[in-house]
Amino acid sequence: MERLVALFGTVGAKAGETDDERLRRALLVVLACLISVLAVGWGLLYIAFGESLGGAIPLAYTVLSLASIVVLTLTRRYDVFRFTQLSLMLVLPFALMVALGGFIPSSVVAAWAFFAPLGALAFASTREARRWFAGYVVLLVATGVLGGALRSANNLPAGLVGAMFVVNITGVSVVVFATLFAFVRERDKALDAVQRLFGQYLSPQIARTLLTDPRRSALGGENREVSALFADLEGFTPFTESRPPQETVNALNRYFSAVVPVIFANGGTIIQFAGDAIVAVWNAPVEQPRHALAAARTALAMQRAIEEIVRADPTLPRFRVGIATGAALVGNIGSEELRNFVAHGDAVNLAARLQTGAKAGQVVISAPTFALIRDVASVRPLGRFNVKGKSEEVEAFVLEGIADRSGLQP
Repeated sequence: MERLVALFGTVGAKAGETDDERLRRALLVVLACLISVLAVGWGLLYIAFGESLGGAIPLAYTVLSLASIVVLTLTRRYDVFRFTQLSLMLVLPFALMVALGGFIPSSVVAAWAFFAPLGALAFASTREARRWFAGYVVLLVATGVLGGALRSANNLPAGLVGAMFVVNITGVSVVVFATLFAFVRERDKALDAVQRLFGQYLSPQIARTLLTDPRRSALGGENREVSALFADLEGFTPFTESRPPQETVNALNRYFSAVVPVIFANGGTIIQFAGDAIVAVWNAPVEQPRHALAAARTALAMQRAIEEIVRADPTLPRFRVGIATGAALVGNIGSEELRNFVAHGDAVNLAARLQTGAKAGQVVISAPTFALIRDVASVRPLGRFNVKGKSEEVEAFVLEGIADRSGLQP
């Protein structure tokens, strides 16, 4: 089916059409071709058993259907092609049913007419689908009442009538399944592409939250306890002054390529890149019971990753990291046209202040953070000191390791 979609994707193609429009058009062309092939077999079979009118109707469908594809190729009028196909799918099965004597003598051939509302749903819109479905119901009722009035039997043997029941039900089922399978598969591919692109601009936590519950994208926020991490490269300004711009960009990408996967692996949400700094939080937008521990493990893993980079080039700067736990306003800030997921509050500000008090390669954590991880953390007290924006002195610690099953993880 995928090969058929690719093959017929150029039939009636217009410049500038979207992937979704291309998919809908290609699938309808494929569906028309499949039904046309089946219709030839029906027509010849009916004619062979003396039902000339019954055989002429499927053959007429094939001729008209293929003609509409030619017109689509020449005019690129997909709307006309779609209307023509849906009309043929709706009317001709009922006409064949009447020609063969009603529901039972025709082996429920009218089931093929259900492709009209189904096709409108898949290839047009829900509004159009309602109209086509209403037409389907009207014809179904009308032919059910009047279908046997003109003729109540036909020349087809009973065995063939029974076999055609199986053919019609199986044929409808196969074509519906194949069409919807291809449609859903192509849609899933497009959704995966959107998710991958989405994930390049948003943290996985935010992307998953928004895709799962789009209502979470609304402007607004909530107060929540978070653990915030602020990392900055010490001496990066002098480094940039002595290097070409492209080398600076390459260095930043190298740094961030090393630390971003570490943050994501530990469930962190990156709030922003600010020059050579990176800001991440835990416990937002999704709850994380041990958010302080996750942030601490991340910081140590980040420093190990950076050491690998610096070992190859000792002239490169190192990260200083600050972690603070406390209240923050987290949510979507901006406008209806553009917004960001942000975290504002004392915890984020304090994390930024603590990193300025750290040395290159160090992780400095606040007292509330230490209180949440003291059962597994190895620290060195820095004492109490003043930080900008705080009226009182704060207590801080250098994080030296996190205990795991084998002891302290440096």
